[in-house]
Amino acid sequence: MFAERPQHKRWEMVSVVDLDSQKRPDIALDRDGYATAVPAVGTKRLAADADLLRTAVLDNFATGGTDTGTKVFAPTKASKRQIEVHDKTGTRYGNQGTTVFAGAANRYTDAYALRTTDGGALILFSHTHTQTDAVAHSGLQINPGKDDRAWLHDVPRTSITYTFVCNDAATVPAKAEPSRLIGYTCARTDASGPPVAS
Repeated sequence: MFAERPQHKRWEMVSVVDLDSQKRPDIALDRDGYATAVPAVGTKRLAADADLLRTAVLDNFATGGTDTGTKVFAPTKASKRQIEVHDKTGTRYGNQGTTVFAGAANRYTDAYALRTTDGGALILFSHTHTQTDAVAHSGLQINPGKDDRAWLHDVPRTSITYTFVCNDAATVPAKAEPSRLIGYTCARTDASGPPVAS
C-alpha cells in the first residue's frame, strides 16, 4: 500500500502484508481507474473499523479469540493461525513455565482503507503485541535462542518479553457481518528480561 506524504509531496510505501490467498479483494475503481480510499477509522458505513479490527487481532493472540477475536472475524486461515499461536505457544512449557500475550504501545496507528466492489473495504493496519515467557519457579532458566542474541546475548533469563510489530489486512463488509482477516506479517523488534541471579 502506498500513501502520499503531504510534507514531502511524494508517495511512500506504508504497509506490506503477506496475504494468504493470491486472489485479492475486488477494489472499486473510480472513472479514471484509481482505487477509492475510504476512512479506516470512525466510519459508520462499515461493519468494523481499524480500531476494532486491531482489538480483535490482539485478542486472538491474548485469549485465543474468546473476547472479541472470534466475534469480529469469521474463521480464516490468518485468524486461525493467530489463535494457533496463542494455543500452541501458551502451553509449550507445560508446568515448567508460562507464556502470556498482551497488546503493547503501538507507534504505527495509521490505517488505510480501499473501497471494495461489494460496498465494503479492504483495511490495512498495524498492531504491536508482546509475548512474555517466564519460568514457573526458581531453579529454572530460559536460554536465549540465536535469533534473540542481539538483545539478550547468551545470558540465561528468568523471563523474556518479546515485542512484535505486525501488519494486518482484513476485508470488512458494509453490513453487520463478520470481517475476514486475510493476512498478517509479524517481525520481532525487541526482547528483554531479567538475568538469572548468579
